Amino acid sequence: MTVKSIISAILVAILGLIGLLCTQNDDLNLMYAVFCCTPYVILMTIFYFHFNSIRRKLNLLDKPNILFELAYGFVFYLAFCILFPVILFLGTLGDEYEHKLYKDLGNVILELFPLFLTLSLFLTFFSSIIIVWAIKSYKTLLPVFIGYFILIPMIYTFAQNTREYKKAKEKAEVIAYDIKEGRYEWHGAMSNPTAYPVQLYKGTFTFPKGEKNDFTFSEGNTVNYGAKWGADGAETRKQTSLMPNALDITWYSFVEDAFYRLNSPIDHDKLRTLFSKSYLDVRSRGNFEEHFDSIIMGFAPGGVMVVWAGSSGRRQIEIGSYQGEKVIIAKQVSNTEQLAYGDLFNSAWRKKVLTDTMIVPSKIQKLTKNKPIPYGYWDKLRTSYNWRPTFVVSPEIKIFAADFSFYNAERFVFFEESLQKNVYEKRGVPENVYIKWYDKNGHRCAVDFEFNEEKTFKKFDVFFNAKKNTAAEIEFNIDQKTKTATATLKNGNSQLLLLETKIIAYGENF
Repeated sequence: MTVKSIISAILVAILGLIGLLCTQNDDLNLMYAVFCCTPYVILMTIFYFHFNSIRRKLNLLDKPNILFELAYGFVFYLAFCILFPVILFLGTLGDEYEHKLYKDLGNVILELFPLFLTLSLFLTFFSSIIIVWAIKSYKTLLPVFIGYFILIPMIYTFAQNTREYKKAKEKAEVIAYDIKEGRYEWHGAMSNPTAYPVQLYKGTFTFPKGEKNDFTFSEGNTVNYGAKWGADGAETRKQTSLMPNALDITWYSFVEDAFYRLNSPIDHDKLRTLFSKSYLDVRSRGNFEEHFDSIIMGFAPGGVMVVWAGSSGRRQIEIGSYQGEKVIIAKQVSNTEQLAYGDLFNSAWRKKVLTDTMIVPSKIQKLTKNKPIPYGYWDKLRTSYNWRPTFVVSPEIKIFAADFSFYNAERFVFFEESLQKNVYEKRGVPENVYIKWYDKNGHRCAVDFEFNEEKTFKKFDVFFNAKKNTAAEIEFNIDQKTKTATATLKNGNSQLLLLETKIIAYGENF
């Protein structure tokens, strides 16, 4: 009986501590604390098994009562857990350094109480099963311990899911509070046209109360590799803060061999409006909640700078366009000073940026070689008109998304009600429209409108300016029978075909 009880007590103590670790965050300090208190917990469980005069007097060992064991065990273990910091408090009275850790005994007990509570529950549960069902028979004891080892992974899985849910809930609460206070989680990002690399010299965000925050891209003044106008490249450190209301930024344009500086307010109210609310984004696996999380700064030749609000989903909105001023920045370098590779004033670095095919692809280098810089081109891309999309489809088609990309680098996805209920507003010229749906057999289909830049801009100019139309619809007509789709500008009797293309049938296994 004695040997069996001691073995049972030790196993209960070890399993109880394992259960405690499984339900807490993986923390080295917690594991160290568990290791240090293991002897005490083992002694506590042995005392529970051997020196219970109340149980002997009530003769509950021969006729066990599970409810009594649960209640008694919980009180017993919780009391002895609370006694542990008291013992440490008294035991360190002669050691000034150690004693200060337990000097505020009340707060130590209060801070550790959730752990004591969890440990007491595990010890009570394991001990009660041992006392009531297993302690009298080795044959019964063995399957009980096997059951423990099956139970521990289940406890861990449940605790892990609970922690993740709690963490997600706490994060959502923090985000909601930050939004209420005008703070958002965001980062800055650099963009530039593929053929015209730039490099940050100095950047500063200014906030509504006058605070200033200097920033760099990618922890240094680096360039974008494989850049695309409007696409985020090198990024600043992510932060949770107010939206900036001004930018003071100086950059170097490699092709122009010139520095530009922009010191200007930006549309703080528009940024706050976009960042304050999440939005739904549709995908094949369902709808997902997305949010704006980046301020993209685009640098084009001639000192042009465009700012967009970028998002974690497929939405990007222009905040404004700004004009920087050319500035002279000279760095005096002695003959003995070695310039770091990547330094803006290092001629070898400047040459590498313009010839590196990872930065500017060889095809682009050939196309732009010996050609003048098309100043004003990036302003033309921002041309906007008052229009809205409409969709005409065969009866059996149910569209689930229409993904719009515009030449001004904005993006927007229409789905569900917004497919049919969208209003006239200033929008850029579409570059690509990708419409997805399932046919009557449940097979995935799509149509991909790739608009030719020169032809499409000319048609928009003719339709809106030459014909003096103040507003229009772009009607996307999908005919499942003919397997074709068209995009047509319309306003009353005026209409102009923009593009006709074929439907893509992905098939049932897509």
